[in-house]
Amino acid sequence: MNALLGLALLLSAAAGAKTEGSVTAVTSTTAAAAAGSEVTPGRLRVGGDADYPPYHFLDALGRADGFDVELVRAVAADLGMEAVFELGDWSTTLERLARGELDAVPMFWSEAREQRYLFTEPILLRHHALFGHYETPTVESLDGLANVRVAVQRSGLAWEALRELDRTGVTVVALDNEAATLDLVARGEADYALVPTGIGHYMLRHQRLSDVVALSPPLLERRYVFAVRPGQTALVARINRSLQRLRRDGVQNRLYEEWIGHPAPRRAPGFAGEAVRPSGAIALLAAAVAGVVLLTRRRGVADAIPASSSRLTAGAMRNAAAGDTMLMAELRDAITRGELGYCLQPKIDLRSGRLLGAELLVRWEHPRFGPLEPDAFVPIAEQTDTIGEMTLYLARCGLEQCRRWAAAGERLHVSVNVSANDLADPRLVDAIIEATGSQGHCLMLEITETAVMREPERVAVALPRLRAHGIRISVDDFGVGHSSLVNLRRLAPDELKIDRSFVAAVLDSASDRAIVRATIQLGHELGASVVAEGIEDEATRAWLATAGCDSGQGFGIAKPMPAARFMELLG
Repeated sequence: MNALLGLALLLSAAAGAKTEGSVTAVTSTTAAAAAGSEVTPGRLRVGGDADYPPYHFLDALGRADGFDVELVRAVAADLGMEAVFELGDWSTTLERLARGELDAVPMFWSEAREQRYLFTEPILLRHHALFGHYETPTVESLDGLANVRVAVQRSGLAWEALRELDRTGVTVVALDNEAATLDLVARGEADYALVPTGIGHYMLRHQRLSDVVALSPPLLERRYVFAVRPGQTALVARINRSLQRLRRDGVQNRLYEEWIGHPAPRRAPGFAGEAVRPSGAIALLAAAVAGVVLLTRRRGVADAIPASSSRLTAGAMRNAAAGDTMLMAELRDAITRGELGYCLQPKIDLRSGRLLGAELLVRWEHPRFGPLEPDAFVPIAEQTDTIGEMTLYLARCGLEQCRRWAAAGERLHVSVNVSANDLADPRLVDAIIEATGSQGHCLMLEITETAVMREPERVAVALPRLRAHGIRISVDDFGVGHSSLVNLRRLAPDELKIDRSFVAAVLDSASDRAIVRATIQLGHELGASVVAEGIEDEATRAWLATAGCDSGQGFGIAKPMPAARFMELLG
């Protein structure tokens, strides 16, 4: 089944239902003494783990927060009820739900749990993964575990799954929460931690566990639901109807994007107050004051946009940035709200003319500056550590397009730009893999060849993991970057893209023709297909086809276009 992108659309919860007066958070110990087992009219008592970010947790002031919490607020407001959050120890929470001391608890569905609780319709579909050190072997399934120590949360779904597995030599280490399991792996006291993927990525980032990475594909696909205490079938029906209304309104998707939909959630446990992004703003201000020239890395994307299409040039934007430290905060907001745009440039087989897919090109209609060229904000995103969020967002957008094409009967792929240095971030790699689900064959990552590869060892770890899920690798702008042949050997690409600067003059320059022919031969001998960028006319296209180039794109074939226009090409 499709993973995170499709999951975000399963449900909705309200952004406008954060009425502080209707929400109360208490600890589970206090609640147990006060609540009893009787239904309190007009109150929805919801339990959970006090340390389960980004889904539900207690912040530094002891207040309940997280995706699940805001979803419950929305449901309660929709039903005209008061939401009371009683977060504490997970094992105790499950016992209290079974005794009727809580009304509902968000959790994974399992057959064993279905014997004890009632369940609402799914909130999300979620997965687990095995996390470990880089040098620990990758495992494709739980059946591949042997003679290892696996840390899990006590009474959690992973704990249940490993108990059912009952494999000789697999030692299960049960701890109180997911964060503790990852810490145990970081200290070398367990080989793996079996953790929900979203929580794992979140914890790795916020605990700065840079040497820990997901070492398996997504495992244990399960529905994430509200478990309701026994006997409350009417409450289940009411919650389901509320979820349907919220899903229809589309507000849950905004919550999903805020809390789960990118590697850097907007709020972290322990931070009290409104969400801010000081690191991005400070970095941008420092760059402006120091007069740092921010270099463009996605020249191919920027060149595809006619100069007249932007009301603000890259140079003007950089000058404006010196007085606008909120640019990156606005970019992250655009990503979170799904307002960052894109176009698709068709790619065709040069011999048959058959449509193969498209390259996804980022666009941003800024609320104050109007349409911006990519080189006005992409380099700044790289400098302020926002580029990974944008890459993942665009990959999800591309995968959504692939689903629509498949529904129309077309098996096409989408290419998304990514820096080789992005692939050195294991959290981003994990998130891309999870987002693809069973669609890996649809996604091509175009690695910008002009970037200097700072951490080739980590990139080398990422590539086989991506390919194991069907994701293909393309080297973009080949021939104009640094250490081209060295990077080519490291990346072993499935596709090689000849830079437009060679293609543009191929009919007039003998040296460029020689370079293009040599590149085509090199790519084919390495087992890669070869793509020509920047094809402007039919004569160039015909020459490239005769020279053996496999596919191409450019204004002479089709200009970048909105997704709806691309769908029209499919007939």
